[in-house]
Formats: sequence, C-alpha cells, structure tokens
Amino acid sequence: MKTSSLFLAGLMACIVIGMSTASGQTYRVTDLGIVPDMTDSQSGAINNQGRATGMGYAESGTCAFFYAKAVIQDAGGVNSRGFGINSSNLVAGDAYFGQNILNPSHAALFRGSEETGVVTDLGALPGHLYSRANGINSIGWVVGFSGPERDSSYSRAFVWSKPTGMIDMGTLGGPYAQAYAINDAGWVTGTSMTMAMTGGTHAFMYQPLVTTDGFQKPMQDLGSLIGLSGTSYGMAINNSNHVAGYSTINLVDNRVHGFLYDGENMIDLGALDRNPLYGDTSVALAVNNSDEVVGYSHIAAGKNQPIRQAAFIWIPQRNIVVAHMKNLNDMIGSASQDYWLYSATGINDKGQIVASAYDMNGIGRALLLTPREP
Repeated sequence: MKTSSLFLAGLMACIVIGMSTASGQTYRVTDLGIVPDMTDSQSGAINNQGRATGMGYAESGTCAFFYAKAVIQDAGGVNSRGFGINSSNLVAGDAYFGQNILNPSHAALFRGSEETGVVTDLGALPGHLYSRANGINSIGWVVGFSGPERDSSYSRAFVWSKPTGMIDMGTLGGPYAQAYAINDAGWVTGTSMTMAMTGGTHAFMYQPLVTTDGFQKPMQDLGSLIGLSGTSYGMAINNSNHVAGYSTINLVDNRVHGFLYDGENMIDLGALDRNPLYGDTSVALAVNNSDEVVGYSHIAAGKNQPIRQAAFIWIPQRNIVVAHMKNLNDMIGSASQDYWLYSATGINDKGQIVASAYDMNGIGRALLLTPREP
C-alpha cells in the first residue's frame, strides 16, 4: 500500500473538466484540504484505517502531512516529505535536521494522531550524506535509500529497525540500489543495478532482516517485461509478496508499462491509451492485498494538449475476462467537474485510494476516493 512520489513532481497534466461516469465501481471523493501556510497538497500513501500522508507545498518549502478524521495536519520537520504510513499511524519520509540550512536531509519517522510534530532522525548510511524513507510496515521496519544528494539514483538501499539501526541491503551486483516498500513479513522491493556483464536496473525482492535456518536468502532479481535486457522498478509489495511497479516494454524508445509480479510472472498492465503517439505508458505505484493496482498513465487530450496524465486503477478479473486498466477520472461522478486526477499513489484493503489532482484553478489537491456501495 506504499508508494513513492519520485516520479510525480513536475508532471503537470492538462485539466479537463466534465466527464461521464463509467459503468462499474464508482467513488466518493473527499478533498483532504491544504495544510495551514501551504498552497498545494499532493497525496502519498494510505493505511487500512483510512489515515493518509503526503506533502504540502508552498514557495517557502514543503511539509509532510498526516490526515485523519477529516483533519489535515503538518506532521513536523523542516522541508519534510511523507511517503509511507503504517497501521500505527507512523509516517515514513524525510526532513532537514539541525540549525544549519546546508545540513543534508535524512530519513525520518513522524508520529501521527495526537503526537503529530514528533520527528525522529534515522540518520544516513556510512559514507553518505542524505537519506529518505519510502516505506514502513506494521512493526515499524523502514526502507529507503541513502546517497550523496537528495533523491539521487547513485544511492544504496537500506532497511532500518529500532534494534539494528540503518543497514545497507546490498545490490543485485551493481553499485547502486533503492528500496521503496516493505510488507509485514519484512519482504522489500525496489530497484538495483545488476552486474556489469548484463547491465540494467531491475526490480527486486529481498527479506533483509529475516533468516531461515541461520541463512539469509539472496536478493531476488525480478527481471523485466522484456527479460534481462530491460529496466524495471519495484514500487510496492503486498502481504502475498506480489510486487507492483513498472518496466520498459521495448529497447527502441524505452516506453514503460506498469506491472504486477504475482510470484511467478510479471504481468503487463498495459496503458490507458495504447497508441504510441500519445505515450502508451503507465507506472504502477501501489498495490493492496487483493492485487488491485493504482498509478498513472497517459491519454490523448486534444489538439493543443496532445498528451494528458491520468490516474488509473487495475483490478484483476480472475476466471471472467482479461483485466484492464480504468481511468479513475471516469469513476468519480460529478466530482470530475471539479478535479482532474493525474496520479493514484496509494490503495488500502478496503479499496480506498489516495490520489493527486488539480482543481479547476490548477491548484494541487490530495484526494481520498472511497468506493460507493453497489
């Protein structure tokens, strides 16, 4: 149920108001609001209690937020960001610590609910200045990456727990890796550079803090939709060890599609518009324990705006028909007159979704989508 905002910043979509409601599941939309002193908001993740995190934006900086019971609050920290949340309302993200504005940002834990504002500095890996936490499980284990700059791909994946502190998880053979999500059994997904002889960056699965018969299983290379020669990223993992992410689909133009790895196969989730002229791309960002996947894709948007980014949901249709991706903007009824959903970043086991949107004035809003009863 975790995701990352790494690929969300700057992806401004054209706002088109007024859409028909698609048949099937529809959603009730709740605007999470904007943190005081901020001007925009962006969604991050949601837990099974419907609590959410994300980021508030202003010219002065950012803040991680905690949302519960119709109230959005600054989670604390300086220029902080919220990327993950667990069932105990602990938020994982990053923030700047210390009085010097040149100090690097570090992975951070924020306490939600009545303890909002309590922030813990998780530090950084030895030899690195920066770190960020992307995911957290129910027992408080945290994953992310640490590197020379904020959000740098030249980083190393870490797992953090209170007893062990921050541990370098290693790689698939190359020099760099990033971790994005962890499930309740301690399985982690992310992406890692592979050995120089094969090249590429591949999604992985790994259980770094758990041993079997005294041995630790090696990091598992999930490959890509086009085999070892492609590139892939694991962005979310559920408690069945099913991974959602995205992968290149050819070696010609490096277009990517969202995927679901079901323990045996990497399933291509397709795209909202399969015409390569309009992108034919999609990125999966979150998955729940029912294998429902959310993220963003691209569609044709008209003469003046040829490509538009849209939030999607992919729901498996076992033993019925082939599952296909649906545009969430077609599933929110009259709310489509007020918002354009450009990315869905989290989904819980009740089917509730958090999404980033633009309102009719072009202001970024974090939204909660709750399934309507049939």
